[in-house]
Amino acid sequence: MGYFSFIASLVISLSCHLNAIAAYQDQVSDTASINRQTREAYIIARRSPDLAIRDARKALSASGEIDYNKGIADSYLTLGLAYFSKYNPDDSSSYYNYRALDIYEEIGDVIGEARAYYCLAYVYSLKGMLNESERYSRLSLENFEKAGDKRGMVNSMSALTYLARQRNDFDGAISITNRAIETARSINDTVPLADALNTLGNIYKDMLLFNEAIDSYFEALNLWENKNDSSGLAIAYGSIALMYFYQQEYDRALEFNLKKLPISEKTGDLWEQSKTLNNISQIYSAREMYDSSLYFLKKGLVLNEKMNYRSGIANVCHNIAAAYYMKGKSDSANHYISRSIQIAENINAPELPSYLITLARYQRGQKNYKEALASAGKAYQMATEQNESIVVSAAAGLLSDLYGETGRKDLAYDYLKEYHTINDSISNNEFLKKVTRLEIQNEYDRKAEAAEFEHRQELLIRETRIKQQNLYVKGLIILLILLVVISFFYIHNTRLRARYARIDLEQRLLRAQMNPHFIFNSLCAIQDLILAGEPEKANTFLVKIASLMRNILENSREEYIPLEREIETLKLYLDVQQLRFETEFEYKFQIDSPIDTENISVPPMLAQPCLENSVEHGLLSGKNGGKIEVSYTLEDKLLKLEVTDTGLGREKAQEEKQYRLKKKSISTTVIQERLDFFRKKLKNRDIGYEIKDLYQGSQSSGTRVTIKMPFRKVFA
Repeated sequence: MGYFSFIASLVISLSCHLNAIAAYQDQVSDTASINRQTREAYIIARRSPDLAIRDARKALSASGEIDYNKGIADSYLTLGLAYFSKYNPDDSSSYYNYRALDIYEEIGDVIGEARAYYCLAYVYSLKGMLNESERYSRLSLENFEKAGDKRGMVNSMSALTYLARQRNDFDGAISITNRAIETARSINDTVPLADALNTLGNIYKDMLLFNEAIDSYFEALNLWENKNDSSGLAIAYGSIALMYFYQQEYDRALEFNLKKLPISEKTGDLWEQSKTLNNISQIYSAREMYDSSLYFLKKGLVLNEKMNYRSGIANVCHNIAAAYYMKGKSDSANHYISRSIQIAENINAPELPSYLITLARYQRGQKNYKEALASAGKAYQMATEQNESIVVSAAAGLLSDLYGETGRKDLAYDYLKEYHTINDSISNNEFLKKVTRLEIQNEYDRKAEAAEFEHRQELLIRETRIKQQNLYVKGLIILLILLVVISFFYIHNTRLRARYARIDLEQRLLRAQMNPHFIFNSLCAIQDLILAGEPEKANTFLVKIASLMRNILENSREEYIPLEREIETLKLYLDVQQLRFETEFEYKFQIDSPIDTENISVPPMLAQPCLENSVEHGLLSGKNGGKIEVSYTLEDKLLKLEVTDTGLGREKAQEEKQYRLKKKSISTTVIQERLDFFRKKLKNRDIGYEIKDLYQGSQSSGTRVTIKMPFRKVFA
């Protein structure tokens, strides 16, 4: 009996253990299924939020039945992302993300906490609460670093970069982005690397560094093409289109935007669709096709309202107002610009200065100069604080026009100078060549890679048919051919670089002499003489400046010119300066007796920058004019040029102009580089220049510039 009791108890015990094991296996199977379901739902949450919500709720229910806390948290996180993708951040998205965060903290899931912080950062960004967004972005980065999740780190850095750009902290944005690029390269992850490179291009674009921006954009484009990433390609097309738009290449800008739009529509990305529609509308506005522009703008407004994206709504309303202004529909324009400014003020949008400029232009058209000056002045002040160069330039140009129309010529001139100073920083020709070159290079690289792949396939097939010796010989021949080709291109490129360096130096010399501000001021002086009833004096001025410009253009094409022609050009320059300014000064040329000005040739226009500095920074800063003495003598087989003025001297002149607007001068650099060129070419160390301040006792009495230059004799 005892034996049977033992057997029965053993059977019951084994049955209980087997049931427990089966229950455990079922639970393990359930958690694996839940993990797979939440992971798949999270992946599709951005493009198919409704489907993701359905699957996440199923996973949430299943997790609750077995008390699987991680599954519950993952389900909440997926629901938060899905509702965010439906642009409902104020209610459901915030609620579910906070629920997920609480559970992750309770179970100690560091990566889960990081993901929840990251999602909350985007929720607050869409609300316009950038400080809260930055706080959660930093918490996300800290947790990803703690967990060693480098891809998560790159995503958090991307969010921090966006926030730094919103504050116009470009140095900080570049620093974070470079760290993100380095991290992405360390794990060979193409997608976040391409995102980071595109972000770097956006930062450079904001800083007006268009060459650097286009480099980053095309590098990102190559990565996305290699991965066949349609979403990434859409981003790259949009970035490149914007670069073309800034340089008024509207056909190319429209081409790239139209490449992007169908991709964004196919993926259901409302954000990218709205941006693309807005960019297309701006192209049509630039072409004065305002009906087409309004069509695309209103389509974009519907999308922004659907997303409840207030910053986007403000931007589109501003652009609609601008289009209605151009069509002469004031009532509609006023409605949209008022709505735009009101929203921008409520969310402290960085685009507010641009909206105020649009309002000021309309007020100017209505002759409401007081209101227009107030709006433009506020825009100028805000853009300056934000370090937005393009907007500052637009505001300065508008203020110059307004002050000119209201009789404040002094302020009009000051703002006009600032407007030209900012615009001179952008070189259209150089940028367009850069874009074209990179497009060609990009197309060439793709074809070369395809050809290389086919060549490798052929080699693999041939390896089975021929002997090792034949392969070795052919490989050696290919190597020799490559060495010859590489050597040829290296020598060719070296010569091209030397030629371009010389051309660049000549062009910078010409720009230094043909100073656009000097020409502008000279033409203004001619206008003033005509208006003052002095046509004869104006005619004299015009003849002299025409002769001066002709001489400068002719001289810039030659390495050496007769000394007689150089002196004639310098005298013309000083005559023009005397006519421009009320302050009188005298000048004198002294030529050493052994020097035959018709028989000696010198490098052109080395003295002109020295004379410019003497006049504008030395003599004109004083009250009683002064004197300039220019002398040529022979010394140690070189021609010595001395320019002496009786001005304030460099130190005193600097004190006098410390409150004026600053500008960058390249005259000294050009002189130095030209003399360095001759010093190396002729192997004469005595070639050079020296600047010396003159004193009478402790008082500054002027400046002397000494240049030792090479010369040639026309007749031996």
